[in-house]
This record gives sequence, structure tokens and C-alpha cells, in this order.
Amino acid sequence: MGVLLFHWNAFFPDLNLAFRGVEWAGFHWQPFRPVNFGWLGVPLFFVLSGYLLGGKLLEQPLDSGTLSRYWSRRFLRIYPAAWLQLPALLLIAWWLPELMRLPDWADLVRNATLWIHLPPWMTRPLNGVWWTLPVELMFYIVLPGIVLLSRRIGMPMVLLMAFAVTVAWRVGVINHYGEAGYGGREFITSALPGSLASFVLGLALNVLPKRLNQRQTLVTLGLLVIAWLLLTEWLVDNLATYWNGSWIFVVWDPAMYTVIAALVFVVLHGDRIAQALSARWLIWLGEISFGLYLWHFPVVQVLDHLFGTRLESPTGSVLALVVCLGATIPLAAVSYYLVERPVMGWGKRAFAAAPSSRPSRATGR
Repeated sequence: MGVLLFHWNAFFPDLNLAFRGVEWAGFHWQPFRPVNFGWLGVPLFFVLSGYLLGGKLLEQPLDSGTLSRYWSRRFLRIYPAAWLQLPALLLIAWWLPELMRLPDWADLVRNATLWIHLPPWMTRPLNGVWWTLPVELMFYIVLPGIVLLSRRIGMPMVLLMAFAVTVAWRVGVINHYGEAGYGGREFITSALPGSLASFVLGLALNVLPKRLNQRQTLVTLGLLVIAWLLLTEWLVDNLATYWNGSWIFVVWDPAMYTVIAALVFVVLHGDRIAQALSARWLIWLGEISFGLYLWHFPVVQVLDHLFGTRLESPTGSVLALVVCLGATIPLAAVSYYLVERPVMGWGKRAFAAAPSSRPSRATGR
């Protein structure tokens, strides 16, 4: 939902512009800041991937049976939902060629296999948000190796190595592009090496079972909110520098990954927070969240292309959000109930694990 709101605001910004905020205590307090940073839903998803999937593998022997079940289910979790969307994207490209280029057969095959923004072709995805899917898939591939390494050298050393890889990757991006900058190349800067710390932070949450009482929960949550505000203010004030080569580009994202992972930790172990987030409608949004992510962007694109000039007002922004949610939520529900849940149910039966004497602590995805 954060990513959905971020893209809605990017295409229909008039409501945001109507609330410019105020200067106070050295900060620019802008009510739309959480929406402007809604793209942080992507690293949040990466942290959750590391936590949920890593939590399962940490408790299982990494034999051929476990790995075949794991990789098969990961394949079934991503590809069928993307394949369901592919004909709709081709229809949009045929209907609105000025909005979306109809791919040739080679590009179509690479989109279908999610070999996008990857060498040697660097194929552009038909759906802009698909750029994260190869990152996620590559993490699925290397996760068993990361788990095995953590058993050999310990989780702290693995976490340290992950941060080293992420920082080194971002330094390499600066050195490679130099004065050309790297704006618009997020798919390179946030490729798996540049995002590895977020995944491994999530994995490391599985070895932190400590419960927090109510006082600890409130204090920790307050400190993390302050840290989030400070980091976002830092980026807003130095945005041009961030995209043109500076140490802020190297350290900001890993720092925000840490804050996000700590927030997840508080939700997992803080007093009463998990219960507050256990409302049935929130759980349902979580169940259809992959479809929300996949479908919202083409919906916003088509809406802007067809009616953008008519929605250039604060009221138009609100109407655009209503239409976006009204179209995206049903599409996501169709994806979940007709494809994702049946396919995953079939995969669970087909690749059913042998009974284990060790109970699982993490919920599967």
C-alpha cells in the first residue's frame, strides 16, 4: 500500500502540493512525507522476505528434498501471478502504444522469464514495478547459501558481510557512473548486492526472540520514529547530492534498512502491537498484497494517460486515489483467489515436506 500511495502521489500530486507543511525546530513538517517515502515498502518487503523465508530454512536441514521444495514453491509464488498479468500488459501496449511499447518476441520472452534489467540485454519491464522481482528471485537462489554460511561463521559475521557487500556495491556504482549520476538507475543501485543488507537484516531477526514490555515497546518505537524522521529529512535536504555522487548515497539506504528491520522487530516482539495489526481486514490486505503491488502501477498509468488533465486538482487527486483503489483491490483479489492461492495450495500438496520433529517459528509465504 505504501508503494501504491507513492505512485498515486507521483502521478496525481495536487493534493500533496496543497499541503506544503510548516518549518518548525529545524524540520519541514509535511503531512505527505510518509506517502512521499512510500517507496520504502520495497525494502520493507525485502526485510520481511529475509525474516519469513529465512526463518523456515534456519530450522530445516538443507538437503536436496528441502531445497527442491523451497525453490519450487518460490517459483510458484512469483511467476504465475506475473504471467496472469502479462496478457493484460500486452493488451494495454496494443491499445495505448504511446503509453507502453509493444515488445518484440525476444523482449516478451525475457519479460515472461523476468530476465529484466539484467545483462546482457538490460530489457525494460512491461510493468515498471517488476524491476524488484529479479532481485527477489536472486535472493531466493542465494538464501540457502546464506543460511549455511550463518551456521558456519555465525549470524553477526554474515550480517557484517552483507553490509560490506551493500556498501561496496554502492561505492562501485558511484565509481562506474561518476559525474553522469545514477538517477533513474534504481534497478542497478538496488540490485541484490545493493539490497543484500535488507534481506539479511530480516534473516537475523529470527535469532532475536526477546520480548519487549509495554514501556520498552513505546520507547523503542519512539526512538525509531525519530530516526526515520531524521533520515528522511537528511535525504530531502540533500536529494540532489544523493543522486550525483556523495557518501550519503552509500550510507543512507543501509541505515534506513536498519531502521525498517528494527521496526519489524518491535512489531514482532513489542507488547500488543502485533495484536493491533491482526485485524481481519489488515490480514486480508496482506494476503492480496502481491497482487496490489503488481496491478496498481498499470492502473495508475492508464488512469493518468486517459484522464490526467481532468484530475489536476486536490479533488481530482482524491478521485484518482478512489479509482485506483477501486480497480486495484479487485484485480489483486482475482489474482489471489484464482491464481496465487490455488497454485500455492497445489505446490504445498505436490511438494509436501516430511514431518519434522522441530516446530517452525515463522509463518510460510
